[in-house]
Amino acid sequence: MGFAQTDSAPFQKGNSLELVSRISLKTAEIAAFMPEVKKLFVVGDANAMEVVDLTDAKFPKSLPSFILDGEATSVTVHGNLIAASLLANPAWGEGSVEIMEFVDGNVRKVSTIKACFHPDMITFTPDGSKLLVACEGEPSEERMRDPFGAVGFVDMNRPAAVTVLPFDDVTIEPEYITVSKDSRWAWVSLQENNALAKVDLLTNKIAGIFDLGFVDHSQKGFALDAVKDGKIDIKNEFMWGLRQPDGIKAFEEAGRHYVLTANEGEDCSDTQKTYGLKDVASLAKEKGVKLKFGSRSVSLFDGMTGKLLWDSGETFERVAAEVAPEYFNWNAKKGKKKADARSDDKGSEPENITVGYVRGPDGNERRLVFVGLERMSGIAVFDFTDIKSPKLIDYFMDPKDRGPEGLIFISAEESPIAGQPLLIVGYEYSKTLVVYAVK
Repeated sequence: MGFAQTDSAPFQKGNSLELVSRISLKTAEIAAFMPEVKKLFVVGDANAMEVVDLTDAKFPKSLPSFILDGEATSVTVHGNLIAASLLANPAWGEGSVEIMEFVDGNVRKVSTIKACFHPDMITFTPDGSKLLVACEGEPSEERMRDPFGAVGFVDMNRPAAVTVLPFDDVTIEPEYITVSKDSRWAWVSLQENNALAKVDLLTNKIAGIFDLGFVDHSQKGFALDAVKDGKIDIKNEFMWGLRQPDGIKAFEEAGRHYVLTANEGEDCSDTQKTYGLKDVASLAKEKGVKLKFGSRSVSLFDGMTGKLLWDSGETFERVAAEVAPEYFNWNAKKGKKKADARSDDKGSEPENITVGYVRGPDGNERRLVFVGLERMSGIAVFDFTDIKSPKLIDYFMDPKDRGPEGLIFISAEESPIAGQPLLIVGYEYSKTLVVYAVK
């Protein structure tokens, strides 16, 4: 046992990621990159936004922090504008959105506006016309108060208020938002409800809610280690895993919209058993199947219809057992080197996901998908150039960096290292922000 190694080399299968630099921060969780000034803005469980100068990506420099009007959950940028979602005190109350600008090397506050209950994630649309907020509406600790979840909109042409779009069902809890490249559609992960909402950004209306179903761990390719016994034993089990994604990411090909989901899983109560969760729970009870939260996988869905197109299945369990068995399903949050500690719970917990495009030696562009595994701390890389046949091409894990929460891909065109695509990962538990070169 003992604490995680700090002097060992990273564990890796493949060569797509290469460590460039690491910087220790107070809030290394969610970051946003402003390419024009090569600055990172970083937040996480504090009322401060840290600023990192990435002009020399090999030697990131921490700049003075900016004090926010509340505890930040997320941050986003567009042009020279910065926006952060802030919790109320207590957290289940009505939070806010703080809008800032970066001018002459300094962060300057523009305004703070009331938003919605428990704003958990914030993003600009690609065209910068709107700010979107995932309003989770988490209940109070004693569950005496359970505010409604919603999606918040800020019209950036007149950013004076947040327009709140509630769901018909008050138990809905939005978690994360991704937006189409043309700013026409948004998708919202409803983690506790095991569902995905499609939002029409022309009308600001909910255009559909998709049941995300489950993974059948009794089927070939979907095995897992479901027992905490200090051993690695990946096998098929008579149980179903609810996807319940946290981070999601949209991309397009040939005019078709796709959404990738990082299926972390989330414990939830009977009052939250709506949409995808309600039907699966009832069916599992009828068939006598054990239900697990989280599927330990990533999935690909048709963004317009919600149809499941692909799931990574047991990939993460297999690669972790092969590459770093002593850290297989360990609990990186505690930082103790104890394999198999999370096998009876949600395993590796895929937390977040992003997409990047790189050119190979042959000059052809490849679509890569990066997945952060929160509890196992690995970064998985898939080649999604052929979406009908995704391939795992790399798995990188360093015990010094624990709990990947936020992932940013920086293209070769916007990279502070000329022509070199980068992946920036904020590690929540170790409070480290890590820069990787993507090859």
